[in-house]
Amino acid sequence: MPPSKPSGVKRSAPVSSAASPAFAGASTPDGTTSKRQKRDGIASGKDALTPAAASLLAQSQSTGTHINTQVMYAIEFLKAKGTPKTLQEILNHISLQHAPEEQHKNLVDKMKVHSQVQFIPTPKAKAAADQQTPAWRTGTYQFKPTLPGVTSKVKLLEYLQSKKDASGTQLKDIKDGWPDCDEAINELEAEHKIIGVRTKREQMPRYIWLDNPELHHKVEDDFREMWTRVALPPAEEMPRKLKALGQKATSDGPKHLNIGHKAPPKRKKASRVQKKFENEHMRNIFEQHKRK
Repeated sequence: MPPSKPSGVKRSAPVSSAASPAFAGASTPDGTTSKRQKRDGIASGKDALTPAAASLLAQSQSTGTHINTQVMYAIEFLKAKGTPKTLQEILNHISLQHAPEEQHKNLVDKMKVHSQVQFIPTPKAKAAADQQTPAWRTGTYQFKPTLPGVTSKVKLLEYLQSKKDASGTQLKDIKDGWPDCDEAINELEAEHKIIGVRTKREQMPRYIWLDNPELHHKVEDDFREMWTRVALPPAEEMPRKLKALGQKATSDGPKHLNIGHKAPPKRKKASRVQKKFENEHMRNIFEQHKRK
């Protein structure tokens, strides 16, 4: 008979390799990577990444691997600097200076057609002198805001005066190329050169329009007090008061007006009267027959 298991004794669970860092980083006695380590993505010292490969991996993690993500980081860099930058300066900022040349060309093609990037080509004389640099690497790139050139109070007033319609200008469009414009906006509004609509909570301007300081007239305090002392009748008595003065309250007007959608008048159907038809060409024959 096989020996019986002792009662009351529990077998301990095996130690997981993932729970112990020391075991996870260990390798086989001959220095190679075990199957479990390869499956979990843990390499030994011999299979470690080279410095160049590790650098490229860190760059892809910080700036993204998709070309559109890299273009976005490049545009943010140009927007923060506000001055034209060369391709090499952009590549150094987004950590792509060691990337393949094909990736550099793709980045250049994307940036040249982007609506927020302005490409400034190198002058022909300077480009002819520097023949070692490829043509696609020459030139500089600059951020192109929504409202180009609006970076001061004078430029903002010129832009508002050049508008052909009466639409408001959003503050976010102004800040796209002039981030610190809040103080200038407040000064222009205090001078009655612009008029703005502000938010309820933060009291920050959202839209602005051109204003004319010549149309602003200061009202003396005496007239302000006289205006505030005039008491208005309650809302329920307002129609009666207006009617007593020979005026009509707006609440007495028609409530439902469909001026633009009038129904066409109904057309009466003409009654069809049955007419009596006779054989006029045979009248003489009938009369002769009656005589007989």
